[in-house]
Parts: sequence; C-alpha cells; structure tokens
Amino acid sequence: MATLFRYGKVGTIFLGTVLLAGAGPALAQDSDGSTPDGSTSAAAVAPMTRNDRGKQYLNELINPFSFVESAASAGFGQWRDRPAEWQQGSAGYGKRFASSFSQHATQETLKFGLASLLHEDNRYVASGKSKFTARLVYALASTFRSRDDSGQRQVSYSNIGSLAGASMISRLWQPASTGGAGNGAVNFGVSIVFAAGVNVGREFFRQFGRI
Repeated sequence: MATLFRYGKVGTIFLGTVLLAGAGPALAQDSDGSTPDGSTSAAAVAPMTRNDRGKQYLNELINPFSFVESAASAGFGQWRDRPAEWQQGSAGYGKRFASSFSQHATQETLKFGLASLLHEDNRYVASGKSKFTARLVYALASTFRSRDDSGQRQVSYSNIGSLAGASMISRLWQPASTGGAGNGAVNFGVSIVFAAGVNVGREFFRQFGRI
C-alpha cells in the first residue's frame, strides 16, 4: 500500500505538471488560432468593481458546492483513513471536513486579496467556441488565466498563488503523517486538477456556471 501511495503522489504531481505544461501554448494563443484567447467573450465583460469582488468572494466561499466538495473530500479521507491520527468515526470525519473547508476558505481569501491587489478578474467566461478541442483547451487554460481591467487575458497569479498558498498553509494544522512540504506539493497538484475539472464543467455543462 505504501508503494501504491507513493505512485499515487507521483501521479498527482505528474497530472498537475501536464496541465501546467499543456496550458502553456494556450497562454500565448487561442486554441483554434483565430483570435487571442477569449478576446471575443472578454469584450462583453465589464471590469470588476469592489462590490463585484466582494460578492464573488462570498459566493465562492459559501456556495453550496463548497460544502459538498468539503464533505466529499472528508469522506474520501475517512475511507483512506488519512490522516490516520484523526482516526475514524464522527469525530474523525468532523476533523477532516473542517480541514478541507478551512483550506477552501484560505484559498478563496488569498485569491480575493491577490486578485484585488493585482486587478485580476478570475470569473469564468464561456469560450463561445464550437469545436470540442478548442473549448477543452480554453477551459483547462482558464485554470491559469484571468482578465485585467481592459478584458485582456493574462496569467492568473492570484489563482495559482492562492492554490499553492492554501496547500502549504493547510499543512500547519495537519498531523505529522500529512504535514510537510512534500504533502503540500501533492495537495497543490490535486487542487490544480480539481480546479481544471471544475472549469471543464463550467464550459460544457450549464449547471456548473454558478460555481
């Protein structure tokens, strides 16, 4: 089992690296090569106000999906008995849920602060494209992209930084078996993969639009 878990760690980091590398070409050019990435949709997006940022922060912090995500993460940790120090039963599940939601709250707070400071708009705007591959690449690239006040797409330092920061900060309340920078790096990889998956859902399934 230990060997399998080590492979699981490597696989998670590998998937995160693939997403980062795969997004590279899309950061420079639209997936279908016709126009700058997202420029058509961006033209219709007004710059964010302070009120907009506050509403977005609260929505992403406490929307129902965030509680479902934390509950699912806690259930997965309970099934794997990780971290083992938190044991089983309702008390163990409660600790895992609190840990997952606390990481989510940390990530959203960091993103809000960084995005406000850097004038980044992380709202997801549908690509408006028709080709499946173009839409998929756009959605994956959006994990690492934001818009500036003029609507132009750029690297999202706030999103990447908040995912990395929350992954490392969450190690502070983790017990010995899941603490440390190595586990933080694995958690960062998981966070990237999950965030990319949510963006794919936003692009292809209308019900994801409110997440």
